[in-house]
Formats: sequence, C-alpha cells, structure tokens
Amino acid sequence: MTEKINIDWLTRTTGDPFADTGGLVIKFLWEQPHLKEKSILELIRYVAKIYVEKWGAKLNAFYLNSTITQPAFKGQRKLDETLKYYKSLIDETAKFQEGFCRISGRKTKLFSAGRDNHILSGSGTFINFHHAFESGLYFSKEVLIRMFFVPFGLIQLSDKIALIYANNEKVTEYFVFRNCRLNLQSIASNISEGVLKSEFNNPANALFGFADECINNLRIFLYDEETDSFKEEGITLILYHFTNFGASPEVVIYSLPATVFKFYAFCNNPKWKKEWTKFVRYHYRNSKFKGAIFNEELEIWEKNNETKDFESYYVWSNKIFERLLNNKSIIENILRWNKKHSFPFKIVKIYQTIIRNMEKRTVEKIKQLADFIVSNPDADYIKKSIKRLNGSKKSYQLRQYLLKLDEENYRKDGTVPLITIEDYVEYLFPDGGNWSEVRDVLLIAIYQKLHETQIAVDIEPSEEDEETELITENE
Repeated sequence: MTEKINIDWLTRTTGDPFADTGGLVIKFLWEQPHLKEKSILELIRYVAKIYVEKWGAKLNAFYLNSTITQPAFKGQRKLDETLKYYKSLIDETAKFQEGFCRISGRKTKLFSAGRDNHILSGSGTFINFHHAFESGLYFSKEVLIRMFFVPFGLIQLSDKIALIYANNEKVTEYFVFRNCRLNLQSIASNISEGVLKSEFNNPANALFGFADECINNLRIFLYDEETDSFKEEGITLILYHFTNFGASPEVVIYSLPATVFKFYAFCNNPKWKKEWTKFVRYHYRNSKFKGAIFNEELEIWEKNNETKDFESYYVWSNKIFERLLNNKSIIENILRWNKKHSFPFKIVKIYQTIIRNMEKRTVEKIKQLADFIVSNPDADYIKKSIKRLNGSKKSYQLRQYLLKLDEENYRKDGTVPLITIEDYVEYLFPDGGNWSEVRDVLLIAIYQKLHETQIAVDIEPSEEDEETELITENE
C-alpha cells in the first residue's frame, strides 16, 4: 500500500501553514520509538483513536461533518469510516482527477477537499468558493492526509484554535513538536480531553509568549553588542486564530514582524531586561481588577486586601504588546513612565531606529540637545525647557525652541554650532518626518539624563499626564 504514497511529500515544507503543521506532526510521531515502524495508515489509526477515544471527537473547530465529527457516526464507526476514507485515498479507489495540487504544486492524482477534510475551505454546497465553480479544492492525497494530523499540533486560544507559523522552519517545528510532546504526556497521564489549551486569553499576549520561548528556549538573539548591530535575518511570527465551526467559520491573522521581534529580543538582553520588564508589567490591565495599584518594588498588583503576582496577571491584556502588534507608537508610554522612572535610552534608540524608522543620526542629535539642556547648572532653566517642550503643540513651536537653543549655544561657545543646516533639514525636520516624535524623544532623553545625574527638578504635570491618570483610574 505504501508504494502508492510519496513519503517525502508527507513531511516536506510546502509554505502552507496547515499542511506544514500536519507534516510536522507526522514527522514528530515517526520519530517516536513506538511509532517509527508504523505505516501512514497505521499512524492515521493511532491518531484517530486519540481523537475519538481521548478527545471525544471534539474536532468541530477543524472539520465540518468529517468522519470524526459526523453526528450520525458513533464510537467505533467514526474510526471505521475514517480508516475507510483514508485507505481509499492511499490505494486511489476514491474519485480523483489528474492535475496540479494547489498546495504542493505537483502534477499528480488529485482528490476533492472540502470543510470535512480540509480547514477553512468551501464545500460542495458553496461552489462559488472555488476556481471555475468546481466542487472543491483539489489536493494530492499526501496533502489531505497531512490535514488530518493538524489538530494534534495546535492549541486552543480562548474561543478559537491557534496555529503559530514562522518564517524560520526550526521555529515552526519547535512549536508543533512542543504541542505534540505535551499531547503525548497528557495521554500517558490519562488527562488528555481535547486540543491543548493555551494559558493565554488573547492573541497579543500569546504571540509575545511565543517570542519569549524563542528567546529563552531556542536562544534566538539577533543583536551583536560588539558591532552594535542586528543580524540581517529576523523572526516573523504569524498566528492564525480560527474556527471552522458550523455556519460561522472565521480566521483572524496576527503578525509579529521581524522588526518587533528584534526589538523585543533586544529588550530581553540582561543589560536592559530589568527596566524593560518593570515598564511592561506596569501596563497590564484587567477589567475585573479595576482600580488596582501597581507595587513597583514587588511588581505585583494590589487592590484592597487582594494581590496579583506575575503568575496571575501575565495573562491580562497589555497595552505595550497590543500597540507593538498593531504598529502603534509606544513612545508616549515610555515618556510618561520615564518622568518618574529611569529607563535605558538605548531601548528608545533601538525602538526609534528599527521600528519607527528614525535615522540614527537624528537620535544622536536629540541626545546631544538633551545633554546641552541638562548641562545648564540652573535647575529653573531645565524646568522651563521641559515646560516649553511640553507646550509645543505645533511643529513651528518646536522649531522656534530648537533655534533658540542654537542661539544660546552660539553665545556660550561661538565655535561649534549645536544644530547645523544639515541637522535641521535632513535629520530633525526631514520631509515626511514626525516632529512630535522628535519632541517626545527629546523629553525622554532629558528625563533620563536627570535620572542618571540625579538632578532634582520640580516638574509640573502636563495636561496629558492628568488626562492619562483619569483614563488609567477608569480602566
């Protein structure tokens, strides 16, 4: 029977996240000592028994009216019908046509794929889903067999199923193998009841949790301290959050881009991790724990006599993760935090350059301007400078202030300009640049310099601070 199966195409990479997950599950199972000698049909029987006997055939989020989920089939019949169907694919007694597989690209015998044997496709009654109004998609039997193994390599995240896929094959393999290993452990302990459940409740936390695993378990570090640069290759994580249930199939795709992964991995460097971690933990929120106060020393949330440590609140929603995931700036969050807490300016520099596309020379010039302001021995001067920057609501106001600094420098030094024409035109106010980010990064650099030099300046809260405090209290 196996001579009619292309073994290589059961496991090789195709680029399709579902087919690749199924292939990795097969690869993992064949690497197990008690399964390595089994044929693919025997492997199907092994997994089918788990689906039916251990999981109660609860695969409705994957397949509609399949041989496993068909309500008319009970117990042993689910197994019998499943083996009957996949045997018909393997020995090619099922109806087929010649052509090119939509996933593998191979010219071979093709079999119809619908919602009963494939995830998130159309079905015979919805032919408008398919090219040329065909009755379904057409795949090779190897691809359809791979689809059967997909549930064993995924997890349930809240009310849907989550598939994690990366641009790096080793990373994708790590997550699928991890899920398979946990499944086998649960089965051996007789506690397996269905698809693995994620500890997280939302995709944003889950994606950054996956990034943590890449950094901690796969030791993926992309920053070279000696050259102060990043490796060219990066890790992109994509999370498919889906359900194929009944009349409401749905998929939402979340992406953690390589630039964000690089930045996040950098922040987890031992040099910066302590400050970054405290900043992130302050931004966890839970609607059921409103009004809680963050104890910065213990890094716990407190409300009345109740406390939540990290093991409890790490599954809450997190503003920083959500903004990073949705390509929204976190520089205002850093600015508000930095007013009262020391925060490594190196993190700000990396964030602005690799995620916000700010020129390195712009960041260096901003830091130079901050050094000039804080070097003034008059604390009242520094206070007024901060107040003026906070009050710059229009670009011309910031421009006027920076020109004033240049004038002060000329009177003080008179030889080396603080801001050259090139600095002003190309780096501080380039075409298409974001002047407000220049202002905010300058404020962050000033605050951080004050923390480092331990200069005490009585700073009045801005309107934004007061508004933010009101919003935070009501969350």
